[in-house]
Amino acid sequence: MYACPVDVVPGVSCRRIRGPVAAAMAWLVWLACLACLTCLATLASPARADEAAAAVSAVEPEMLAPPAPPRRAYLQYGVAFTVEGVAHAGPVCADSSQPCILGSGGGIDIRVGWRPTDESYIGGAYEFSKQDPNKLFRLAILQQARLELRHYFPTGKNAEPFALGGLGIAAYGNEWDVTTWGPSATLGAGVEVELSGGAVLDVSLAYRPIYLRSFSDSIPAFHDAGIAHFISFALALEAQDTP
Repeated sequence: MYACPVDVVPGVSCRRIRGPVAAAMAWLVWLACLACLTCLATLASPARADEAAAAVSAVEPEMLAPPAPPRRAYLQYGVAFTVEGVAHAGPVCADSSQPCILGSGGGIDIRVGWRPTDESYIGGAYEFSKQDPNKLFRLAILQQARLELRHYFPTGKNAEPFALGGLGIAAYGNEWDVTTWGPSATLGAGVEVELSGGAVLDVSLAYRPIYLRSFSDSIPAFHDAGIAHFISFALALEAQDTP
């Protein structure tokens, strides 16, 4: 190690320092470098600590936020406009030489149900529809009373699909008379769209077989007992009476 800078004083050369003095000076240089590195690390650490604290603060609300509590049981009721399409009248119109007394039609469905959970619906419905009797009845009315079940598939959005099933009883006749009657079943699916103010819009499509007892019309013509097959479409506006 040299004791002075080179060419500082003309004619004077620097001597190389040896022994304990050189070793001490070398240790001082190393300690100075270590002190500089420690100082730089100390200056950089607060910024990193602030970034880490901000990241933790952003994650904590998501991790600690409690899940939304499930809604309590509530009533759901409304009115639907329906189309009762006759896919196959069955034995009721077995005689092809005679006009079919049971044709397609449309009507109104009044319904009320209980929602024990967001996924379930248990309710009842009364529907009356004007069918096409091919002039064999003056005013052909199909009446239905049903127990309906729905199972919803939550999506986290305003629209939720559901599966539909039900059992009931149906009556058919001129005006409000009961000329024939029998049990019915329902199997279908639909979608429920949540509107504002607790209102929902339901659209559903279902297959509905109805067993009708044998009867005679005004001709008189005899109609055998059997199953009539319907395809039912419903557009409903319902309200949710939530607590």
